[in-house]
Amino acid sequence: MTRESFNTALVVITGTWLAAVGCGTPAPVQQQSAPAPAATSAPPATPAPPAVMSPVSINAEMVSVIDHAGHELWSAERKGKAPKTNADWENLAEHATQMAAAGALVRVAGTGVNDVMWVASPDWQKWARALSDAGLAALKATEGKNTEALVAANGQLVESCEGCHKQFKPSLPSEGITHAHAHQ
Repeated sequence: MTRESFNTALVVITGTWLAAVGCGTPAPVQQQSAPAPAATSAPPATPAPPAVMSPVSINAEMVSVIDHAGHELWSAERKGKAPKTNADWENLAEHATQMAAAGALVRVAGTGVNDVMWVASPDWQKWARALSDAGLAALKATEGKNTEALVAANGQLVESCEGCHKQFKPSLPSEGITHAHAHQ
């Protein structure tokens, strides 16, 4: 898949999700007429699948979008890899944009076995927002061609990735999905 077709696919997926979420009708307000029943020892119910779902698993999104974009951003900190040209900065801006959009994308369940449970968690949503925030900080840094700000944004990115993985997915790789990094 070329970078252009990948970016197009990411825009289509994110746009579809945003359109579906934005066009949804609010849930009706229900009045509670009786007190809630006492808690039982039954295990918690698995959340119902959401009305809008990604056509792929969150794990696939993590490897194909987030991991890929993250490594592109992090590689700019390696000796001799700092952006020097407008094209270098544009490449980093594309990956920062992907990261910001991916934070929104992983707030929606996909086809993975744990996806519905993950996105139902307030902590998952917090980490996903932190991912978007890091991507936006990296995008701002690339727009200003500010290497120090990019390094700080990359730190935010590491913090959001590690924090989420410690809580939700300490074992890697995800569902056996891996890819080689071009900048190893």
